[in-house]
Amino acid sequence: MDSQRTILAIGLAVCVVAAATAVMMISDVADDDGASSSMMLDPLMQDEEHDHRNASQHMMYTDNIQPVSFNELTAPGNAEIQVAESPDGKTYAYIAGWTEMHIVDVTDPSNTTVTGVYYDPNTQVLDVKYL
Repeated sequence: MDSQRTILAIGLAVCVVAAATAVMMISDVADDDGASSSMMLDPLMQDEEHDHRNASQHMMYTDNIQPVSFNELTAPGNAEIQVAESPDGKTYAYIAGWTEMHIVDVTDPSNTTVTGVYYDPNTQVLDVKYL
């Protein structure tokens, strides 16, 4: 009976130490100026008020990624994007939308250009493949 209590006490102590370590690791760390450097946000804003065309609703970031270009699409896209190099040597992004598909020249990532929009109100583009 004493050995079971000892094992249980050791297991409980390990859990407490692990929990305390986890809390310390995920707590906010202060910058040199004393400001908090991180804040937990829900990266998946899925309510009815969310608009993918509104850049102010996409202020989440990580320090090792910088946005380099932005193109206003005619309608919100969805998650289907295909990037491919074409025979002319340029690189294009094929972006599926709910009723349209955009083709964006991304050869120079800091200067992207929408080169084509294909619209069909009766079609929902769910998959894009470059053949």
